[in-house]
Amino acid sequence: MIRGLLLAFMLVFTFSRAYSQQDRIVLNLAKESSALFKNYKFYIEDVEDQRIIPGAGLGKVIALGKEVPVVFPSKTDRELYNYWTFAAPKKEQTWLPLIITVKELSVNEKRVAPNKVTGEIKLSVKFRWYRNMQPVELTGYQTAASYTRPEREYEYQRLVKQLVDQALTHFQKWMATNSGKNPALARSLQLVFKEITKQDNDSDTVFYSPKRPLVWDDFKVRNGKPGSRYAAAVFTSFGYEGRSYPKEDDLVVEIGLKIFMVKSMSWGRPEARNASTLRHEQIHFDITRLVVEKFKERLRKADLTIEDYDSEIQYQFLEAFRQMNDDQEQYDGETGHGLNGAAQASWDRKIAEQIAAVYAVQ
Repeated sequence: MIRGLLLAFMLVFTFSRAYSQQDRIVLNLAKESSALFKNYKFYIEDVEDQRIIPGAGLGKVIALGKEVPVVFPSKTDRELYNYWTFAAPKKEQTWLPLIITVKELSVNEKRVAPNKVTGEIKLSVKFRWYRNMQPVELTGYQTAASYTRPEREYEYQRLVKQLVDQALTHFQKWMATNSGKNPALARSLQLVFKEITKQDNDSDTVFYSPKRPLVWDDFKVRNGKPGSRYAAAVFTSFGYEGRSYPKEDDLVVEIGLKIFMVKSMSWGRPEARNASTLRHEQIHFDITRLVVEKFKERLRKADLTIEDYDSEIQYQFLEAFRQMNDDQEQYDGETGHGLNGAAQASWDRKIAEQIAAVYAVQ
């Protein structure tokens, strides 16, 4: 009697176990050497499952005459993370830390006729990384496939594996194509300065050059400003124009600097057009040039980020412009607009040394 009960229990247990296996299909993504990438510069930092219904489930398929769930052994994000990190393992700390977001991954089938099943598999993923703690969207991959099969055992693992392999292959090709071209892949910012000195004989503008000092012909207005008691005045200023472009792992921000005087806004009384007055006005031009050097130094010390470097450059430009006005007022105040000979001589020596130092290192 006891033996009969034991046999009955074993039969029930065996039947329940077999029914449990038929009740769902578990997919295991085989980690094969053929899936390994040979050349890549990224690694998988994380995988996120942002499907409408996250978890291990992928959908429902037809098996042994009925509709059953198809699932991963564990949560989808962990299964894909383990699989993709095998395909592209981390080797270099400097490589791109990639985050993959799964928007859709599903396998669904339905019986449409005796011994005839149709199915559809879908995959949609997004790729991004974090630069300076800010998300940088890179690219995405989306695909879907429909199929028809007879109602018998089917290799769902191969079908799903093919799609997830294609997703990572897509990103690897995208990164190879965009490296050194797309700012989204830039790891750091590099500042490059260029001084614009091209002269145009017919222009109303004189660009600063140590080889081209001011001459009285640059002062187009030959009479004094109404109400002004000064002998002469030079209108100097500076500006910049910028462009950016990727280069290898950097984003290069190139800043073209313009230091100039405007002829039509500069004047000198006929009786004051002598060498000492011209030298005083030249120092005003030199001071503007030196302020641009301070502007460059401000930018080198500024917290420029790839995400928002433009606003910081504009802010430092305004600060440098204010400094230019302060320096010009200090110069005129200490020299008495050139009438204090000793102070003028002191400024002449100081500014000449600073200008020489600037161009000695360029």
